[in-house]
Amino acid sequence: MVLSRRGFLIAGLIGPAGFHLPANAQSASPPRGPLGHLGLDASLFGLRPGASEDQSQRFQAALSEAAKRNAPLLVPPGRYRLGSVQLPDGTSIVGVPGETRLVTASGGPLLVANNIARANLTGLAFDGLDIPSPQRGGLVTGNNIGAITISDCDFAKAGSVGLVLNRCGGRITMSRFRGMCDSALFSLDSGGLVIEQNDVEECGNNGIQIWRSQPGDDRSIVRGNRVSRIRADAGGDGPNGNGISLYRAGGVIIEGNQLRDCAMTFIRNNSGSGVQILGNQGRRCGEAALYAEFAFEGTIMANNLVEDCAQGANITNLDHGGRIAVFANNIIRNARRAIAPNGKQPVGGIGVHVEAEAAVTGNVIENASEIGISLGWSWGMRNLVATGNVVRKTGIGIAVSLVPKERNALIANNLIDAARDGAIVGTEYGKPVTGDLAKAPDAKASGIRIENNAVH
Repeated sequence: MVLSRRGFLIAGLIGPAGFHLPANAQSASPPRGPLGHLGLDASLFGLRPGASEDQSQRFQAALSEAAKRNAPLLVPPGRYRLGSVQLPDGTSIVGVPGETRLVTASGGPLLVANNIARANLTGLAFDGLDIPSPQRGGLVTGNNIGAITISDCDFAKAGSVGLVLNRCGGRITMSRFRGMCDSALFSLDSGGLVIEQNDVEECGNNGIQIWRSQPGDDRSIVRGNRVSRIRADAGGDGPNGNGISLYRAGGVIIEGNQLRDCAMTFIRNNSGSGVQILGNQGRRCGEAALYAEFAFEGTIMANNLVEDCAQGANITNLDHGGRIAVFANNIIRNARRAIAPNGKQPVGGIGVHVEAEAAVTGNVIENASEIGISLGWSWGMRNLVATGNVVRKTGIGIAVSLVPKERNALIANNLIDAARDGAIVGTEYGKPVTGDLAKAPDAKASGIRIENNAVH
């Protein structure tokens, strides 16, 4: 038997366990010798790097044999055209990061997994060639996977979504998503995914999406990711243009992410209860940087730093049951009223807006063109607290809605500096109806307790 240099290297990697390389290295028949500690070489099944034909059948055969042996499938460097290869239970595919490239053969998914307990993908690059795909079609698609692990992989030029996970658990880490027509990652009805230390950039509509078909306890963690240049190609006033998007997903922690240049929102939580948004950093977005809206109950936004947005944070929709929030220890700078993408009227210019059972405390808000802290809107105002904040260089420092006949708010121990239109002002439907309440009380503002504020 004559070993090529490449075959010699493979044999060396496999080690002394006695892996037998067939005389015809391109034979599709599976090797029957004992495995080494690294796994099964995919080239032994006729898989050829750079081949122009669709190699799905060869890849499928190699995967099936590796799964039978409970061994990883080792895919050498090169470009392989594939389509809709099915992952057996226990699949583990290992490539060379940046060099093992799986390219779509027809625009559909490259790898598909259905109803399996576990799968592992490491060091693979997936390329969709910008071929249009059905809505929420993924380069890699998983359905009902107990635990999928994806690490050090590249997803590029998806015709829709890079990675689609339906009813899956697992970890997606240290991977890169670039040039998606729709979004980088779409998860529906997850079971505690960990999405950590990934790079996401140049997506047409959203970055990372964690959604549920019905409100529920999702338990996912989105931590330490870098998300940038997210557009809103499909338009709308909220579903698109978001760096990280939650819909009905409760119990999610979004922590320590860096977000840049999102068309609409850095982090948007629509109807997810018990969500924590902690220690994130965002610069440049077209609408509200941090959003909790519609039927949420209980959200914490703390220790975030937001700059250059239309609005710093919007915690809203008491009319849909949106209530209970803490907005604490955040820095909001340069919230400027502007026309959002696909919008017609200027919006924003507000540091933070809250509506019901909410505490706004310990924040620093600077250069909000209209209002630093907005307490309530129209009748949507109930049990609000603004304490210990620093508000500087705004239109109105703190605005409080006086529309409800029964109202309850505490505004205390804040420092308000250079508020050109008044430090604390009562409003109705956004229009001032009192003088500066920090200087003199007004009968119209009954139920609003104002004390110990420092105004300059």
